[in-house]
Amino acid sequence: MVAPPVPPDWLLACVVCVDLYELYRVHLTAGRQAATLTVQEELARHLVADHLDQVPGYLPGCPACAEGRALAAHVGDAVMIAVAEDLRHRAMHLFVPWASTS
Repeated sequence: MVAPPVPPDWLLACVVCVDLYELYRVHLTAGRQAATLTVQEELARHLVADHLDQVPGYLPGCPACAEGRALAAHVGDAVMIAVAEDLRHRAMHLFVPWASTS
């Protein structure tokens, strides 16, 4: 398993972020995949809702980032939904282990 990135200081200064991040790590360490994914999604939504200015840009080599970037270039309701998913995905780069497949 790829080690999670070290969370930035600003994330560790937010009580909601810390609580969700710690719960995420507990589930991840215990191998509770469904619970890990649920908390991961909740933390990403919080990051987008309350810390949007801190959500990272697209990461080179990340296939989901490449797809999100392509979708964000278009307009329409379906794209707005995809853009929201894209933001949640990029927020997850702050705390979810990631390894390049290239």
